[in-house]
Amino acid sequence: MIMSTLPGYYTVEEAAQVLERDHSQVSRYISRGLLPAIDLGHQKLLEQSAVHKFVPPPRGNPGFRKPKDDK
Repeated sequence: MIMSTLPGYYTVEEAAQVLERDHSQVSRYISRGLLPAIDLGHQKLLEQSAVHKFVPPPRGNPGFRKPKDDK
């Protein structure tokens, strides 16, 4: 069950549940600038709309991905 601390926002743990990812992965998205968050000292909050619009990048090492053919 998701219980937001502030209306319209998720904690990292709540966002991880929504995105079906581990909270550490969501923290990496934030640190890489892929997912915006508000820093409240020891806690980060993410806008619910941003979390629901977020499309996680493909899994795996991008250096090992095969390029797609442009046909």
